[in-house]
Amino acid sequence: MGSEAREAPWRSASPASIVLAGGLVALAAALGGLCAGAVSVSPAHVWSALAGGSGQGSASVTPMEHNVVLLIRLPRVVAALCVGAGLGVAGCMLQALLCNPLASPFVIGASAAAGFGAVSSILLGLSYVLTLGSSFALATGSGFLVVALARGGGRLPRESLVLTGFSVGLLFGALTGLVEYATTEEAQLREMVLWMLGGLWRITWDPLIVLVPGTLLCLLAAARFSRELDLLALGEDDAVRLGLDATRARAAVLVLSALLTALAVSVSGVIAFVGLVVPHLARRFVGVTHGRLLPASAFLGAIFLVIADTVARTAFLPNELPLGVVTSLVGIPFFLWVQRAGRRGGVAA
Repeated sequence: MGSEAREAPWRSASPASIVLAGGLVALAAALGGLCAGAVSVSPAHVWSALAGGSGQGSASVTPMEHNVVLLIRLPRVVAALCVGAGLGVAGCMLQALLCNPLASPFVIGASAAAGFGAVSSILLGLSYVLTLGSSFALATGSGFLVVALARGGGRLPRESLVLTGFSVGLLFGALTGLVEYATTEEAQLREMVLWMLGGLWRITWDPLIVLVPGTLLCLLAAARFSRELDLLALGEDDAVRLGLDATRARAAVLVLSALLTALAVSVSGVIAFVGLVVPHLARRFVGVTHGRLLPASAFLGAIFLVIADTVARTAFLPNELPLGVVTSLVGIPFFLWVQRAGRRGGVAA
């Protein structure tokens, strides 16, 4: 019991308490992200710039600081919060759905599908907005495709979901490689590679008009499935005995996870390991009940990605690291640790 309490210090906290605590920490991380960069801005000037809002700045804020905070850094921070929260919750849902601690949004092929949509749009010379739209459409479509192909005999077996999602991901990965091979313009190839490595360097306020409300709606919908996720995590037989329509619940959870993933990767590119690492960290704090685990995963994902994006753009000034590289440098050692713990029978549920 003592060990369990140390691993999950917030396991008896209410979801509202987790939201409050997570919101405060996320606000602090966001403030740090707004302050840090090639042009350092003090917290007082950041607050003044946010309060000014007119584009002219306040008496204590220079026009350059005002523009840096509101036009460059704030969209990135808001996008990082949404992307991190979406990927964290998608990974949490998929781990319960598949009863697999190594499940992540990559399992359903949405990230690979988004990559194919983006590189195809770049090859065709489409605008940034159309590239985002193509990426989102294909990532969302991959979720529905996996559900359609995995369903058999009125059921949606867990093993079939994994194999189908893996196959769909490989298919879109191969198509992405084919598009990159067909590219003759060096500038286009560079943009494709950078997109596949992930990053928020091109983010503006325009895609946030869809990303922010879309992510919030999907997160609220995910909270509605907390009980179903608790039952699915027990295994299909136990879930059915307790009255759950496992097939319908699995399809809904899978599509919702695909939507969250599609929203995230359509603006950030392929960001690895957030959906794998964050749910495990959340379980360390709040335990395995999804009423607390989902909001904890959302806020930890948001905080993690804001910090990772800040590191990506400040570690090697004036150059910027791809965001997917930073998250992978954290995620790969954690992935290996989970594998090792699993061989010893010690993976946290």
